[in-house]
Amino acid sequence: MWNVIKFLLFITYATMIFFLPNNVFIMIFVVLNFTGMIIYKIQIKKVFIKSMSIMPFIIFTFLINWWLDSFFNALWIGLKLLIVCNITIVYSETTTISRYCRYNKNNMLTFKAF
Repeated sequence: MWNVIKFLLFITYATMIFFLPNNVFIMIFVVLNFTGMIIYKIQIKKVFIKSMSIMPFIIFTFLINWWLDSFFNALWIGLKLLIVCNITIVYSETTTISRYCRYNKNNMLTFKAF
């Protein structure tokens, strides 16, 4: 049950990032993300490496938004995407279901649905 509540909080958090205005609220989310990384003892290097793997998508989105809108709006959207991807990495590292599946591949391979 805790995983369902955690998932719903994650979805609400990620959605709020895009609905709040482009100002100081963004820094609150950055601080909350770093606090979550510290509380759950997630290595910053690991999060940085995973964030770099999705950076081409964020840069592509930034460029398309810059072309269609102004530079600053595109920058805000890119920053919001980076924050959402960061919290997604933190969520995936702290969820027990994903950990169980990731580290117990033998159990996954022997599972029979029918």
